[in-house]
Amino acid sequence: MKIKHAVRIMALLFILMVLAILGAQLYSTRTVSPVGDQLDRNPAEPGIFRIAFGSCNKQWKPNYMWRAIINCKPDLWIWLGDSIDAATEDMEYLKSQYDKQKQSHDYAELRKKCPIIGTWDDNDYGMKNGTRHYIKKAESQQLFLDFIDEPKDSPRRKQDGVYASYRYGNPGKQIKVILLDLHYNADMPGPDSDLLGNAQWEWLEKVLRDSRNDIVIIGSSLQLLSCEHPYEHWGNYPKSRKRILQLLVDAKPILAIIISGDRHLAEISKLDDPLLPYPLYDVTSSGLTHHVDFFYHLRAFFSPEKNQCRGENPFYQNNFGVIDINLSGVSCLAHLQIRDQENRVQHQQAVGLK
Repeated sequence: MKIKHAVRIMALLFILMVLAILGAQLYSTRTVSPVGDQLDRNPAEPGIFRIAFGSCNKQWKPNYMWRAIINCKPDLWIWLGDSIDAATEDMEYLKSQYDKQKQSHDYAELRKKCPIIGTWDDNDYGMKNGTRHYIKKAESQQLFLDFIDEPKDSPRRKQDGVYASYRYGNPGKQIKVILLDLHYNADMPGPDSDLLGNAQWEWLEKVLRDSRNDIVIIGSSLQLLSCEHPYEHWGNYPKSRKRILQLLVDAKPILAIIISGDRHLAEISKLDDPLLPYPLYDVTSSGLTHHVDFFYHLRAFFSPEKNQCRGENPFYQNNFGVIDINLSGVSCLAHLQIRDQENRVQHQQAVGLK
């Protein structure tokens, strides 16, 4: 009888534990509407080019971030991947999910307010942790470019991958945005694996070589500097990571900043490279509609996530990123920000020459 009683108690405790975990999971992933007016308390000053960016958007969930982003009055919006969540080989379904996102009222308003560019990650590429082996990648590429309104005669529609570069500003002080494709030509992760493919590497080397007098923003769907955590990052492709950092050292643009997504959290990482005249920052913004859940925090409790390049602790709620670039002054200066859905600045960093 005592054994049966003990078994019943243990079973009850197990059920209670499961219910507690499920409850905590549901609570951590709930959608919470803003409590404020989402107005911008840190508006851009004259002579500032403002870039807003973000990633990880579930098209079926309410996205309260768009109103805050619109209120920021960005000069440019950059998607850093997972603009929708639709890993599939069904192209009709993929198109329908892009259409659903474009029909969002607030997102449609943002499209009218500023240019929108971007790259993809695995969930809008169409294959979870997608590599070059995804059989629908060519068709998926065209649907993604349709989504961001890429012109029909764009070179991006004729190449293998969605990588691209754009210039903004006036001659003498310009911003070059370089968007990378980390899936179309990617090998499976490994010590000798390649992430970009030969054609993209050749293109990137040329683009950076021509950027010596530019402020360079590199859009990467995965983190470049933080590579100690167990999730996707450039460190899973160590040769590729070393190669792109060397390209930046060789090119030496006026200023280089990395922006990244994917993680369902936000943080600013910093690398002091003695061969660069400035610290290299990687601003991670993720996600727009969802963030790390209870299981992430449970895992982190027993095995805290490491990032030797991290400054402040990550911000774990829904977020978007902002970069204000001074195009009017003599010195090069940028302000990096992570903002929440109330439009409050949670992390910020001023960047200039050493």
